[in-house]
Amino acid sequence: MDLGKTIKDYRVRKGYKQNEFAEKCGLTQAYLSKIENNQKEPTLAVLKTIAGALQLPLPILFFVSMTAEDVDPKKKEAYQMIESSIKGMVENFF
Repeated sequence: MDLGKTIKDYRVRKGYKQNEFAEKCGLTQAYLSKIENNQKEPTLAVLKTIAGALQLPLPILFFVSMTAEDVDPKKKEAYQMIESSIKGMVENFF
C-alpha cells in the first residue's frame, strides 16, 4: 500500500502546495512530508482528516493506495483484471 504517494498525488491534483495542505489539515509541513514519503504512518484520525481535506472518502483513499503486493496471491489475477478500470473510475469521479 502506498498511502503517501496517493495522498501526494491527490494533493497536487487538487492544486495544494504542501504547506497549504498541511495547514488545512492541522498538521505541520514536516509531518505531512514524512507521511507523503512513507516515513511516518499516520493515525486513522489523521487519515480521516486528510481524506476529508481531499474530498475523498477514506475507503476510496485506501483502495486507490493498494498495490498488487497487498492482495492475496490467490486473488492477484482477479485484482489485476479489475484494478485499472476501478481506479480509472475513481479518478474520474473524485
